[in-house]
Amino acid sequence: PKHARKRLTIANQLVVQPKVLFLDEPTSSLGVNDAAVVMRAVRRSTDAMKLITLVTIHQPSKKMFESFDDLLLLAKGGRVAYCGELGPSSQTLISHFTSLSGTSPSASANPADFVLSVLDGGSPDEAVVKFKESELCKELLSAIDADVKEAETQPRSSVTKHSLHFFTEFGLLFRRQFLVQWRNPSYSFLRFYVSAGATFVLGLLFFDIKHDVQGAVFAIAAIFFMTFVLVIPMQSAVIPLIQDRAVLYREAVSGTYSRFTYGLGQLFADIPFHALNTVIMYAIIYYLVGFRSGAEFVGYFIFMLFLANWSVTSMGQLYALVTPNEETANGLAGLSVILSVCLMGFLITSSAMPQGWLWANTANMFRYILQGLVTNELSGQNYKIDIGALIPPVENTPKADGGSGRFLAHLFDDSDGKVITFMPGTVPEGDNAAAQGAALLGLALHAGEGENSAESEDDFRNLLECMVLNKCLVEPVPTNFLECNVSNDSQVAPVCFEQFKAVIANLEDSERQVGECFIDIIERNEPSSIGAPASLKLGAYTEEKHREIASCLTRKLLIKGPAIGLKSILNGFSELWDIVMFIQDIIENGLDIPGDAILYYFGWSQFDAETFEFSAPWKWNYCVIAVVVFLLAMEIIKLCAVNFIVWTKR
Repeated sequence: PKHARKRLTIANQLVVQPKVLFLDEPTSSLGVNDAAVVMRAVRRSTDAMKLITLVTIHQPSKKMFESFDDLLLLAKGGRVAYCGELGPSSQTLISHFTSLSGTSPSASANPADFVLSVLDGGSPDEAVVKFKESELCKELLSAIDADVKEAETQPRSSVTKHSLHFFTEFGLLFRRQFLVQWRNPSYSFLRFYVSAGATFVLGLLFFDIKHDVQGAVFAIAAIFFMTFVLVIPMQSAVIPLIQDRAVLYREAVSGTYSRFTYGLGQLFADIPFHALNTVIMYAIIYYLVGFRSGAEFVGYFIFMLFLANWSVTSMGQLYALVTPNEETANGLAGLSVILSVCLMGFLITSSAMPQGWLWANTANMFRYILQGLVTNELSGQNYKIDIGALIPPVENTPKADGGSGRFLAHLFDDSDGKVITFMPGTVPEGDNAAAQGAALLGLALHAGEGENSAESEDDFRNLLECMVLNKCLVEPVPTNFLECNVSNDSQVAPVCFEQFKAVIANLEDSERQVGECFIDIIERNEPSSIGAPASLKLGAYTEEKHREIASCLTRKLLIKGPAIGLKSILNGFSELWDIVMFIQDIIENGLDIPGDAILYYFGWSQFDAETFEFSAPWKWNYCVIAVVVFLLAMEIIKLCAVNFIVWTKR
């Protein structure tokens, strides 16, 4: 009921044991009975605590009016029309106004109504002059002069603003603020529900990230979004703090407690809620996403997340204290969050920022929170890039003769249908060794599986060196291949005939097998003999005929076994072979990228050119310290705002 709230407000003022109690219309909006209850409580308190109680009151009942000891009656303009005792049954007051009006009230009349009727019927100026000329006024002035002279002879006494000890006052305010937050579900429990729900959704979105580069990107994204989940409780912290201003101003002015202890009590009352919110977020998101295990990394995550909870909420409270209303505070909070997202070094790295905005990156608290949590997750770990997964599968294509085509990928895995190709316009090209090696590989792929039974690759290597040196594998490849190895059209032995003959010698019945390559294709002028070059008139046949002969001879040159012949070719081109083996290793095993190298991209790690290593040593002595400095600065500003800023209107 209203009278109970009135009495509670008065009791709240009596807690500090004041010497003087001011009450402005304590009976307004109350009925007669409720007003009587309130005034009886005021009377009892005044007598029990020996107070001087000053009350402004309108239209009191007779019983209520006679409960007062003295009356100060003001006429228009703030001039005194009466000041003094009421007397028993208000007789002193009634006698004064009876002499002024010449009439007296009935015994049952309300003295307050009689006085007002006298003033309404006469002139207020006359009432003011009459009081100044009365003996009552002269006695009052004499009493005041005597009290002043007596006070001047007394030693000065110090007056303390607050009667409670600092720690007692702090303890009471801490308990009160804690209970206020606990009993305000729209604020405290909203934080828990939003944090739990948002982190659960993030955990499902980034569930069980893999230990590869994509997983590293997902880990950074999960931490980024988790950090900005805290923006919701930051903005919800604005409203209850602004609503509590009226209570703070009234109680601080009345001396119930100091503004400083109010600010400290609120600061420490928030800490248990920050801790609980941190535990909820950690328990949900950490293991759903699959963040890094280990006591050091888990401990750092919890500690930095606790600082993030505290500092982000404190930022919202700071806006509430330095702005006149919640609309302005939430507007500033939203603007600061947008700027923080843009300038924290994640969406736009510090190296890509204009020079004029680097200061904003350095002054961004969210940057240090994100940097610390991401460094804790990525630093010291390697993340694999699966190159093989990026190469599209290629199906085998049939050859012109109906056989199955063979691909370079067969060197690595016969069951794998993937091919490494050189794009047009890139090396190998021209007549360099790589280009000739690629041409011979193409010829070997066209030829099919080798038939040579050689145990050593030395003869084959010598043949390759001769062909490369004499540019036998440049376009047109089949024609030049034949001219270098078997054709004596110019009656001069081919430049690589001896090396060719040494490789062919490893064939079983080599003359017959070589002769098979010429049957039904060309006519020979003499019996087939491997001891001398064939008499070939290449100009009389098409390039396709040249390719058929060259493919057949290549098959006789290649060593038996799947892909062994191709390996022999690559062994002949050692540099090209090393490159292919390096590519093979990357395709099969992937490429490891240090997590510190990923951090280096954001400017969160450093590179040592001497050791050729990355390192990120800043998560403790830079990120944590920076967040703590921001937090301390905001708490100090909040305490100053509580002590020195007063907003009269919301």
